[in-house]
Amino acid sequence: MADDEILSQEEKDALLQGVESGDIDTRDNHGETGDIRAFNFAAKESRRLSGLARLDTIQELFAEGATDALQRFFRSEPLVEVKEKVSRSMSDFIQSLPSLTCITVCTAKPLEGQWLLVIDAKLLYIMVDRYFGGKGHSPNVATAKQFTSIEQRLAAQTIDLLLVELKTAFADVLEINPEAQFMEHNPDYLSVPVTDETVFQLPLEIGFSEEDKGQCHLILPFQMLEPIKDRLGQAGTVASVKASSDWEQKIAQGLKTALVSLSATLGESDLTVRQVLELSPGDVLPIKSPDDVTVKVDEVTVFKGKFGIANGNNAVKITESELS
Repeated sequence: MADDEILSQEEKDALLQGVESGDIDTRDNHGETGDIRAFNFAAKESRRLSGLARLDTIQELFAEGATDALQRFFRSEPLVEVKEKVSRSMSDFIQSLPSLTCITVCTAKPLEGQWLLVIDAKLLYIMVDRYFGGKGHSPNVATAKQFTSIEQRLAAQTIDLLLVELKTAFADVLEINPEAQFMEHNPDYLSVPVTDETVFQLPLEIGFSEEDKGQCHLILPFQMLEPIKDRLGQAGTVASVKASSDWEQKIAQGLKTALVSLSATLGESDLTVRQVLELSPGDVLPIKSPDDVTVKVDEVTVFKGKFGIANGNNAVKITESELS
């Protein structure tokens, strides 16, 4: 560097004096050039959601499975409605929860990480009321402080049912094994990392009447789903489900034309081992024709009937069917 490019001591002192007096503006004016643009985080999350369109199908299949499972368990048809899925941070979701909430921390091997299955207090009270013969109404949730042992036990049973349905909903994407690790009832005491990582919130609204409904949420971290994001982004998932249904119908139609062998037991006789060993050609076994004849397919009883003669042939008249 040339000597004339280095400031002299007098020039340095003058520069410092100008800064101290305010004669020299030291403010950063880069923002006035237009080089800095606001970043649209909402648009980024929207693109991330649209890139995992198959989550819509998983949510719908989960809702259908949950409807069937809850109907069998509570012996009453529930009203299950799919609500719009959203992406948000885990910390934002946890902070939005009331102090009394049923939060189950789960895994879904072979996927790595933990995810949440959340049932709000109102829905749990609705299910308890219905389970014990009520119409599925909830008390004033605001006055509740904690869940009773009965409510916790019913929540655990319901969650086990829902995990089975989630496994089925994921079947076309990946065979997973959802398992509940532990349950917490206060989000403040949740012993999992509550970070700003992105999660996908898949809500269902559930109830047994239009008047009283609560919500259930699947909270799936993006980091957990990232290894299968290509599968989740594949289009035509709904069509593939319909195609699977069509294929099942074709198999059912094909089975209807398959040939099977029917056998009818016309009589039986009890003999000792000695008597069997002494039998020889020409011996006659006394057999009494039974009142009812059993008709089987591969040793499975399918009909009961009466023995008789039809058009000069031995025949069995079907009197009872074992087919359901």
